[in-house]
Amino acid sequence: MSAEELAVLIRQDQRQTVTQRIDPKLIMANAILQQTSLELAQHIEAELLENPALDIVEEVPACNGDCLDPANCPCCSQRLALASREKEGPEPLDLEPDLYVETVYEADDDYDPLGNVEAELTLQEHLRNQLRASLPDEDYWIGDYLISSLNESGRLAAPVEDIAAELGIPQEDVTRVLKVIQTLDPPGVGARDLQECLLIQLQYLREDGRGDPVAEGIVRHHFGEITKRRYTKLARALGTTPERVRRALSFIATQLNPFPASQFRPPWVYKPTNSRSAVRPDVVIRRTEFGYEVDVQGGESFLLGVNPNYRELYNTIRRGNGHLPEQERKHVTEYVERAELFIRNINQRRKTLRLITQSIIEAQQGFLETGSRRYLRPLTRTRIAQMRGLHESTVSRATANKYVQLPNQEVVPFDIFFNPSLSVKVAIEEIISREDPARPLSDQQIAEMLREKGITVARRTVVKYREAQKLLSSTRRRR
Repeated sequence: MSAEELAVLIRQDQRQTVTQRIDPKLIMANAILQQTSLELAQHIEAELLENPALDIVEEVPACNGDCLDPANCPCCSQRLALASREKEGPEPLDLEPDLYVETVYEADDDYDPLGNVEAELTLQEHLRNQLRASLPDEDYWIGDYLISSLNESGRLAAPVEDIAAELGIPQEDVTRVLKVIQTLDPPGVGARDLQECLLIQLQYLREDGRGDPVAEGIVRHHFGEITKRRYTKLARALGTTPERVRRALSFIATQLNPFPASQFRPPWVYKPTNSRSAVRPDVVIRRTEFGYEVDVQGGESFLLGVNPNYRELYNTIRRGNGHLPEQERKHVTEYVERAELFIRNINQRRKTLRLITQSIIEAQQGFLETGSRRYLRPLTRTRIAQMRGLHESTVSRATANKYVQLPNQEVVPFDIFFNPSLSVKVAIEEIISREDPARPLSDQQIAEMLREKGITVARRTVVKYREAQKLLSSTRRRR
């Protein structure tokens, strides 16, 4: 047997062994963390129907019954609908009361959060649709986890070794599935760094007959030289001419996308909506006399707990008392522990979202006060993770495809807070708009003025952002 054949057998054996010890609790926790408030509400309803050990302990309206506009409040409108039906008399339904669970939104209610909106296809959904046809079922869960770990640029937010350790599987398995994701559309997605992102796109163009071998050689072997534009040095290293190198660098700049996810969720092309629009917020930020209050949505209209009868039986089993048949003991134990885990995961989701939102409030107070993008400060998910002691992939999962209701009642995607460059661009535009046309500011002067505002960027960064907004240089702005 060759070394390669032996390695294949070892990997297969490792996969079989590891698959048996993978903890489904981790998968369930991540799934609940990723759910939107609507998805979580539906999940809770389904779990209440399926798990007899899970109970609604207490009805707790998020508004505490003091809503100023009950007709449009998701909690109060439910209560009004119930009261109306009680006046009309009981409905001709014969349902087991212990199995019947009232949904949060009734078909006859005026308030319908998603009734008139077509769901937007997200990058994650787009990738998962492709992945199902590209991976065997036993590997799909790894791919699903990796897709959830992509950041807003479409790159992998965590090192492969960290993901392998978190999942309890060999790094080789994570890398193998990641390679499959890197073949999906859009080209460049799933890369671990910018160089790999560009190489994936170059390979795609080459296979499509639109490649540039010199550009690929530059990215693969001389990546650090790209921004230096040393045409003669690169030409000598690649055995070509400086003009050919210049064309290759132009190809890289115009044909490749360092942010492959941007076409699916442009982080700053968003349409704010007010709280009565069809978009249901996952987190509500309210202004109070003591500061800001964070209300995490999803399952907020009731408290969940373990059914008292099941709890009593479970405690009896744990103490070793009682004479229940083995099948009933297994039934009680399984459903009680499932209910406890479900409740724990929901509480952890709420805690994580609250922590992340509190960090956003600390960093983006100017934006929250005014609602104006010009007051947004540079912020990344990595920074939030560092502030709260979380993993970056946790922050990405918790905020992906979720919306926040601001104190001014506008509903915006979480992505609005995480563009590290937008506020810089807005600040540059504002500085230039106020300059003396006869004495326009240089890029270095703009960088110094930004520094006075607490935004530290290099002069070349100012140039890049200025050109991205099609703002002229100081010499061409002089009038």
